Amino acid sequence: MGTRRRYLLPVLCAILLAASCSNPYEQLSLVLLTDKDQLQGGISFDMMLEQGYSYSTAVVCRIDAGMLLKENVELAFEVISPNHESFKETVIFPLVQNERQRAALGSDTAQIQYKRHGGWLDNQWGWRSGITCDTLPGRWRVIISSKNDMDLKRIRAIGFSYKGIADEQE
Repeated sequence: MGTRRRYLLPVLCAILLAASCSNPYEQLSLVLLTDKDQLQGGISFDMMLEQGYSYSTAVVCRIDAGMLLKENVELAFEVISPNHESFKETVIFPLVQNERQRAALGSDTAQIQYKRHGGWLDNQWGWRSGITCDTLPGRWRVIISSKNDMDLKRIRAIGFSYKGIADEQE
């Protein structure tokens, strides 16, 4: 177990540095060592949206590779706007372990990245893109949870990222 943690920390630090240095409108947040109760109740991430930018979002999951009995992960999203309106949806993301599976999903159009680290399988999925915030800038909260018993047992870490790119001025 200690070896896994030692390997995990440098990789996650590199990801966080890459995401945090390049763009003030870009952020990756990871919650490591999630437990069943925490994930069932919902893990909260903040997203600061400003006018004049288009945003893309992604979700990252670290799965216990010994529990790949199901070929997807079911996550529930609740998005809360700065004026406290709430929007909910459930998304089923496919688990990808190799290039053949990724190619079958449409490769780049599927916006899926994967990496295997010993007993862990990391998957990243594009969730939303082209998000604009011209009428309600500010802090948006994204709460990710799961009600699926299998997913609650096998998800070991979860993350959320977003990236903003300045809109072209006409």
